[in-house]
Amino acid sequence: MKIKLKLMATVFISVLLMGLITGCDALMETDEKIQAVVDAYKSVDSEAFFKKMESDSASAAGMECFFDSVKSGNTEGMNAVYQRVHELTKDVEVSVEKTDSYDVNVTIKTKDASKAIEDAMLAAAAEGPEAFADMPSWLLKGLDNAVDKELTCTFNSRNPDLKGFSMASNHKFLEALTAGAYPYLGCTMTTCIDSSDDSSYYMIANSDIVHYSTDYYFLYLEGLEYTESDLQELEAEISKELVDSDGIKSGIIRGDNYLAEYMYINYDEASNFTLSQLGLVDSSDRSADISLEATISGFEDEGMTCETTDFGSGIIEKRKQK
Repeated sequence: MKIKLKLMATVFISVLLMGLITGCDALMETDEKIQAVVDAYKSVDSEAFFKKMESDSASAAGMECFFDSVKSGNTEGMNAVYQRVHELTKDVEVSVEKTDSYDVNVTIKTKDASKAIEDAMLAAAAEGPEAFADMPSWLLKGLDNAVDKELTCTFNSRNPDLKGFSMASNHKFLEALTAGAYPYLGCTMTTCIDSSDDSSYYMIANSDIVHYSTDYYFLYLEGLEYTESDLQELEAEISKELVDSDGIKSGIIRGDNYLAEYMYINYDEASNFTLSQLGLVDSSDRSADISLEATISGFEDEGMTCETTDFGSGIIEKRKQK
């Protein structure tokens, strides 16, 4: 009997110590932990947020910049996007379904701009290089068209390493929490110019993975003496080569002294088959991931000039620190 009591005492002390070490977090119910994440987000309490969500993942950097920006009140560049996201979602309502499962259903009443943001990005791509390169502007246009929405998503509450809930596994939850802007919070814009053939390439990447790009190929008309009929015939020829499929849109832009073709790609939606047909990925490679670093290196080897910006978000420096 004494042995059993001694064992029970040991277990009790271990549980007590675990509670003290984790701030009683281990004793909280899953629904309470998820609600704590939401409350920390709404109150811009990054310390409390990252007690529940893993802070050492690559996904965390964008949220860290978001919290830093909202607390600072900075409204320049990408910071204006962070401020707008918080303004839209500071009153988000969340209900969590209690369950013994690791996968918890979470219903979120919020503003959602996920479709509006991608529509604004695609419209910017069709407008031209300057419009597409100005990521904060089209993000703000998308956020301005946010709609009321009630979303239900699955929250993965597996936490075996006590490092916090997985950011990657709960991407949909975080996207709903941020009005659809989460995929862009940690993004950079890279511009590569090829002066030899009047082409330019724009890549939106999160860390080293390119998620969106738009390429532009210009024909400047000055001195070519094209008639209107010639231009219409040229546009008709170019149109035959345009691609319009899942995740890929291309088109023609006509200016006062130029004709341009553009191709916009959403790598998260485009099929590997189509990407390989376009020569963008190896046909034997089943992953559509495009490395920003490798792409820049390849472009620079071809003589292009590349520049990457985070529009003052701080994400580039944050990733260097990690």
